[in-house]
Amino acid sequence: MMKKALYLVLLLLVVAPIQAQIDRSQQPKPGPAPKIQLDKPQEFVLKNGLRVLVVENHKLPRASANLNIDVAPIFEGELAGVNTLLSSMLGKGSQSIEKDGFEEEVDFLGARLSFGSSTAFASSLSRYFPRVLELMADAALNPNFLQEEFDKEKEKLMEGIKSNENSVSTVARRVESLITYGKNHPYGEYISEASVSNIQLTDVKNYYSKNFNPENAYLVIIGDVDFATVKKQVTKLFKGWKGKAAEAVPFPAAKNAEKLEINFVDMPNAVQSKISVDLTTKVKKTDADYFPMLVANRILGGGGQARLFLNLREDKGYTYGSYSSFRTDKYSRSRFRAYASVRNAVTDSSVVELVKEINKIKELPVSQEELDQAKAKYVGDFVLALERPSTIAQFALSILTEGLPNNFYITYLQKINAVSIKDIQRVTQKYFHLNNARIFVTGKGSEVLENLEKVAPLGKALPIKFYDKYGVEMDRPDYDSVLPDGVDATSIINAYFDAIGGKDKAEAIQSKKEIASASMQGMTLEIESKKTNAQQSFLAVKMMGNVMQKQVINKTEGYMEAQGQRMPMDANALAKALPDTAVFAELILDPSQISLAGIVDVNGTKAYELKVSDSKSYFYSVESSLKIKISETQEMQGNTITQETMIGDYKAVDGILFPHTVTQSFGPQKIDFITSSIELNVSFSDKDFQ
Repeated sequence: MMKKALYLVLLLLVVAPIQAQIDRSQQPKPGPAPKIQLDKPQEFVLKNGLRVLVVENHKLPRASANLNIDVAPIFEGELAGVNTLLSSMLGKGSQSIEKDGFEEEVDFLGARLSFGSSTAFASSLSRYFPRVLELMADAALNPNFLQEEFDKEKEKLMEGIKSNENSVSTVARRVESLITYGKNHPYGEYISEASVSNIQLTDVKNYYSKNFNPENAYLVIIGDVDFATVKKQVTKLFKGWKGKAAEAVPFPAAKNAEKLEINFVDMPNAVQSKISVDLTTKVKKTDADYFPMLVANRILGGGGQARLFLNLREDKGYTYGSYSSFRTDKYSRSRFRAYASVRNAVTDSSVVELVKEINKIKELPVSQEELDQAKAKYVGDFVLALERPSTIAQFALSILTEGLPNNFYITYLQKINAVSIKDIQRVTQKYFHLNNARIFVTGKGSEVLENLEKVAPLGKALPIKFYDKYGVEMDRPDYDSVLPDGVDATSIINAYFDAIGGKDKAEAIQSKKEIASASMQGMTLEIESKKTNAQQSFLAVKMMGNVMQKQVINKTEGYMEAQGQRMPMDANALAKALPDTAVFAELILDPSQISLAGIVDVNGTKAYELKVSDSKSYFYSVESSLKIKISETQEMQGNTITQETMIGDYKAVDGILFPHTVTQSFGPQKIDFITSSIELNVSFSDKDFQ
């Protein structure tokens, strides 16, 4: 014990002076960038031009192969979507193995295969890898291109386009890209129903023949493999692959705006506005300004500790997150983008804050703490990435395909560490030309446009250009003068009752039973609904006669049941659900809660929007007065979700019109519910709602 005590005393005498020398009020200065040692992949090149990179790593008994064809962006024009269809058709078997047999063998081997229009990937346990690589090569080089599969994939693509028709995110991305790059640029065009309709199977085959070739292809193999064995196998599998690299077709360069402007897209169903500030520059990875731009972007919007996030989320509470990105492209101008999704009420303020932060990083030097923090994050991410064998291969591939110097990644952290505060200010002043930027706002014009037209982030109001959801310039939407005299919420509801057969007939209906069906992923769902005007409702979803899910409400209580698990409704959920138990919700609406939001576009139909609560709106056709849509906003797991229900195909039942088609949105997916029968004034017992 005496020796131990003496040891502790000596230790304290040694440590105490060291601790006394540490000034804990000062953040430690970053040390020198770690020296990077990169192993070079082993390489060989086939006579047809295919370049193969092999990274041996025997830590785990797994291996993967990644085929990449360095194809320049292609403008598809009237055939926009042919690239996407090719991606979906590759991997459906080959000329020697039919689809079902191919997929069964892949599953049996526990492998993972995926294909794109210029890529192929395979991964498996190393003992199965030779066969898995053979399957990948066969499917990629000998596709069967069956008409039946083409028809299926074409239909799926069309359905995807239709389901995203009113997606605010999809529309925002489409219009931003179109205006930033131009409609004749590969990055500016978009896939439409019209362009997909033009595509035939021969177009897919021609695209494949022209662009899927070995001359500019790279095969990267990583994992528990032997180089000599891999070389022999790859040579055997790929030596017969023929073809020359397609000649790159020039396309117009992206252009920035002549002056700072707002490009606005009206989306009446938007509960949040999608905002971005966009600029393009000529910076490439080989430029001296590349690394200062990376660090500047990290400080501005590169994560939860960056300025945009701290301002718009932490300080203002406008959004769940605001970020920026800076991406280079060897085929086109690089793109800088600062963005956020914000509540309608703060759309104008968010635009001001985004522009303010971009301008601030130009005008004022960043702090040493911000610079050190950004560098530390890059160092941590880079060193962590080096632990993955795929990183070595990706670095080597980037050097080959992007014309980078051989020491680009060896000196990467040194160049990050060399960035100074003056460098940040220099490059932001050089490239962040706000006077030539575009501000994109996609949102609900009736709620955001009036305030948006008043914003003056640089001291003067900004010009606003208006676009439809396909990027076609249009006149300013008119939300004020289009309402006819005498039109209000009450008159719209009265017109609705007149259109369906009369309010007196609607009031005479005390209960309703409805049977409907829907098809989802090849399965048929049957929906049984019962409602009474005594605040009772029953909804059951069945499959093959079995109840999969149901919801029951009876005045003072309600519950949902799925897979045998019953979940009682709390008071808040019950209060929101009770209005939907009525046969006609319009008969029990609280007039004090109804407001007329204006006239909006619903899939090409002008409609009155009635806000019947803070979170729910009903839409009535201006022409027919029929209710054609219900929109409801909910908070789910920290996100704002809008659920849309389209209503149509009205048919008479006992002299009053009821919709017989209801289309329900579930994220990007939409399901059509078709009514087969409606019975009115049915005598239900209380047991039906227990």
